[in-house]
Amino acid sequence: MRHMYGVELHVPAGKLPGFYAQVIHKIGDHVNVFDRDKLLFIVETTEEREKLEAILTKSSMLGDVFSLLLLPASAELAHLDDSGFISPNENMYLYAEIVSMFTLTAGSGSVQDRWAAIEQLQEHLLGMIPQTDDEAPVYIIDRNLAELAEGIVRAYQIPLTWLHHES
Repeated sequence: MRHMYGVELHVPAGKLPGFYAQVIHKIGDHVNVFDRDKLLFIVETTEEREKLEAILTKSSMLGDVFSLLLLPASAELAHLDDSGFISPNENMYLYAEIVSMFTLTAGSGSVQDRWAAIEQLQEHLLGMIPQTDDEAPVYIIDRNLAELAEGIVRAYQIPLTWLHHES
C-alpha cells in the first residue's frame, strides 16, 4: 500500500470551457499527476499536492483534498462502497481516514486460535492484501471497528500490529 493524495477539481458555474482547459493544461505542465478519476487528481507526494492546490486555489477551482491508500493489484475487497474506488486506470484506492489496516503477529498463538480469530474477524473485514513470501496478510477494516478487531484478537491472545490507523 502507498499513501497518495486526492485533490478534487471544482468547476464553478459560469466559467467558459476554455478556462477549464487552461487550468488542465497548467496542471499538466506543473504537476506530476499519478492518476485521475473524472475531476479527481491523484498525486504521490505532499509537494505535488501543494502545487496542485496552489493552481486550483488561484483559479478558484479547489475542491476537497484527502489522503488515499493505493492498494496492490493483489488486494481482495468484498466491496468498496463508501471506503474507496477503482480509477479508470484500474488502480484501487481506499480513503485513508475511513479505514485501518493491520497484520497478526506471525507464529503467535495456536493454529486453532489464529484460525478462530481470523474467522471471527471475517464478517467485519472490508478486505485483505494476501500474504507474500516475506510478509503476513494485511487485513482491512472500517476505522470505527478497530477496537472490535483488537478485542477479538485479544480474546484469542494473538497480537496485532497496526499498519495504518488514524484516530
